[in-house]
Amino acid sequence: MVAEELSQDEIDSLFGDSSGEGSSEEIKEEVHKFFELLNDSLEEVLKTAFSLEVVSKFTDLTTAKKDELSLENKVFVVVGLSSDDNSVDLFLTADKRFASILSDLMLMGPGEGKDELEPDDLDALKELFSQVFGNLSTAVKDSIPVPLTIEVKEVKQEGVELPESLYKASYDIALPNIEDGTLEVYAGKADFDQIFEAKAEEKETPEEVVTDTEVPFKEVEEEHVGETHTEHVLSPAETPKNLDLIMDIDLEVKIRIGEKYMLIKDILDLKDGSIIELDKSIEEPMDVLVNGKVVAKGVVVVVGGRFGIKITHIETREERIRSLGG
Repeated sequence: MVAEELSQDEIDSLFGDSSGEGSSEEIKEEVHKFFELLNDSLEEVLKTAFSLEVVSKFTDLTTAKKDELSLENKVFVVVGLSSDDNSVDLFLTADKRFASILSDLMLMGPGEGKDELEPDDLDALKELFSQVFGNLSTAVKDSIPVPLTIEVKEVKQEGVELPESLYKASYDIALPNIEDGTLEVYAGKADFDQIFEAKAEEKETPEEVVTDTEVPFKEVEEEHVGETHTEHVLSPAETPKNLDLIMDIDLEVKIRIGEKYMLIKDILDLKDGSIIELDKSIEEPMDVLVNGKVVAKGVVVVVGGRFGIKITHIETREERIRSLGG
């Protein structure tokens, strides 16, 4: 009787259950969804950044041990992921040659590969993957019931210290008429699981407390020297009736991220890849202008592969109406 001659391990192996492949059952639904969304962001941002029909394929998500990984000749993109009091670092890796191709494309080059990367290459990769994870941050808010903050910290060629037990996600990237490559993402399993322990209701509790009748960032009355004056915000019912006559007029909305005055000789020295430093730091909010007047401020976000601005401060309804008058 053949069955009596087989051990339990041998029987398990026949059904593909003997090795750590069963570890996929331990992967939380939110964790798997996170890495699926990362694939969508990779494809969308690379297509936009390179103006190529890039194809990204999410090929695998498993658990692994640090000793099983080959980390030689790699470039590491270190990404911070946090939720409430929990945080973990993600490590996106690529072979140096493929990473150099991505950086060359980002710098408007033809996509040439090389064995070592220069500081400009690392900066270009940081900018590229900042866009990828910015896109992912927006997608995660709509799909995963856990509030997450994602930030690209650094890009480095030397090795990094990884946890013993990891998630390992793999992505095949096809660059048409250039070269194909693989990106891998590692994250400490215990810390990454802890990020997703929060329940869906924890996301909803602190959010959405502003009602239509509240005016953000206008919590005090404005006083003018020499007179007593209380700021009065027009409600929709108090809006002059003749204002309805102009409600359908188109106005151009501009986002001002900064300014720079340059000499003509410096402008003539500009070339592909030149960087112009603006007068604002990355932490400062951007100005939203209508009819040339600032009516709000906000931070830049990526929505569906397009830049947008999330409003963080807005003038009162009355002030906005005044500003439209020129």
